[in-house]
Amino acid sequence: MSTRLSAGYALLVSTLLASCGGGGGSDSPPPPPAVAAPTGLSYATPQNLRVNTAMTAITPSVTGTVAGYAVSPALPAGLSLNATSGQISGTPTANSAAATYTVSASNAGGTTTFALSLKVYGVDVQSQSIARFAAQGSPINADVIVRPVNFNVGTLYATATDASGVILSTVDVIDRGDGTFTLRLSTNPASAPATFAGNVTLNLCKDPACATAQDVPSVSVPFSVRVLAPATAWPGDNTIALSAWAGAPDWTTTQGNAAHTGFVPVTADPDKFTTRWKTAGNYIWNPWTTLKQNLVTANGLFYVVSSDHTQNGVVYAKRESDGTEAWHYTVDNMSWPAASPVSISNNVVYFAAGHQSDTFLIARNATDGSPIYRAPVTSQWEHYFPPTIGPTGMLYANAGTYGGLYGLDAQGNQLFFVNEAQQSNWTPAVNATGVYAYTGGQLQIVDPLSGAQTLSIADPMYQNYVYEVGGAPVLGDAALGSVFAAPYTNASIGTFTTNYLTNFRTLAGGSIAWQIQGRYPSTPAYKNGVVYAVNQAPLRLEARAEADGALLWSWAPVNAAETKFVSEVVVTNNLAIVSTDYATHVIDLATHRSVWNYPAFGTLAVSANGVLYIHNVDNLVAINLK
Repeated sequence: MSTRLSAGYALLVSTLLASCGGGGGSDSPPPPPAVAAPTGLSYATPQNLRVNTAMTAITPSVTGTVAGYAVSPALPAGLSLNATSGQISGTPTANSAAATYTVSASNAGGTTTFALSLKVYGVDVQSQSIARFAAQGSPINADVIVRPVNFNVGTLYATATDASGVILSTVDVIDRGDGTFTLRLSTNPASAPATFAGNVTLNLCKDPACATAQDVPSVSVPFSVRVLAPATAWPGDNTIALSAWAGAPDWTTTQGNAAHTGFVPVTADPDKFTTRWKTAGNYIWNPWTTLKQNLVTANGLFYVVSSDHTQNGVVYAKRESDGTEAWHYTVDNMSWPAASPVSISNNVVYFAAGHQSDTFLIARNATDGSPIYRAPVTSQWEHYFPPTIGPTGMLYANAGTYGGLYGLDAQGNQLFFVNEAQQSNWTPAVNATGVYAYTGGQLQIVDPLSGAQTLSIADPMYQNYVYEVGGAPVLGDAALGSVFAAPYTNASIGTFTTNYLTNFRTLAGGSIAWQIQGRYPSTPAYKNGVVYAVNQAPLRLEARAEADGALLWSWAPVNAAETKFVSEVVVTNNLAIVSTDYATHVIDLATHRSVWNYPAFGTLAVSANGVLYIHNVDNLVAINLK
């Protein structure tokens, strides 16, 4: 091969290699440039957002190209981050404390971040709704508890706005000291009978005139208030299934129990009260007072008596479920077949019947009315309170030709008879160690088995106007030997008479701790060192300290139609219940205000199934308390 051919071949090969990129010569093009990471990411911060209010969307400021956005931790509920645009938007649905949220903007070249400060503030309304009854002319109060969350309210003021006008605009605000506030609402006493329902707006303010709103300017609460007059049609039956109310015992005698405390150890919510049923009432003749405690309950039944002074004594057993009759017993085979109110214990009902030498203490089966015993006693023309039944089924009752106290065993055999002052309409209190008889001039304690007197304490302020007590002693703190009593009927016979509520002490030989003058017409209630008594002059419910009788607080009806109290006091863990001659009121023990009332009046009882009974000569009203 010639030299010239070889050189040409070499040049061709070199050219082909160069065209194919081979050879690694210095003429190769550079690689494309790398993508730059975004920089300078920022949002408007901090973000203070109101719960349940749409936020103004925020978009980021950033330099460079962003392939996507992310945030950590997750934003509060209701808010979202647009992964493409980086916009944050939405409506927060729950309060959230101030926190830092790291937002990142990324591309192939890297990531930049921003620390966004964000919180959601609001007002938690702890009261879900208001559902109450109110007697016309008798306002009620309802509390709404609110908690400002994640913002400082300083001093909180409030007003109420209600299109119906049943709720007054004035709102009392109570700082509870734990970050919550009570907003106390009142109904308008001038509201006509009607059902008012809707939402009440509570305006939250920084000043008393409400010229400057809080950061959360208002909250709303649904309500239903039914204003009733005495002539208003019955609101309707709510015969829900009966069930035991934890802690509530049977209502077995005067003021519920043998100590006559009127205390039911339950906590009741007036927003849950509903009308159960209404039937005709029952009447027991009494010369001085219109009404007498005349209803007891047990085992899903309640028991009432109808009787005049000397005749027509009938004991009725009726069903709590609907008020229908289960059985009745007509007093017979005696000269004057009148009957007293009953007591109940261990499925036996007990009552007194008759007059003079033809008088009996009677026990009958509570389920079907069948006879158990009929024990003869003596009396004059007595008027009786229910007998009191001791822990082992023994019966204690006033009777006797010239006044006295009988004790019977569970079979109706007489244990003892003790002479007492000749007084009508009283019953003793009983505990495991004694029977306590207050007959006006003295408090006497006797042994439950023998009747032997163990102590007598004179009442130096007693005056005998009508030979009637009209109630029962109430056993207080056993550690003090405390007993409350008064000659109650003295407060019912005219505006000129007064009496004294007395606290006896039965330890160390017996003494009187204190006496308060007033017009106390009925047996008080007692709970945890406080006695709750109604007074006719001045007309008010009083809460007095057991220790010294000091007035702790009082409540008075405001309706001019209410002129006197006609019931004893019933007290629960949180409420007192009492009836005037116009309406039955439920008073909150913490606020000392009426929180529910109903235009029916009468004597009161609360069953183990949570039914409140309001009983007078015309009507018996049953109210579900739960």
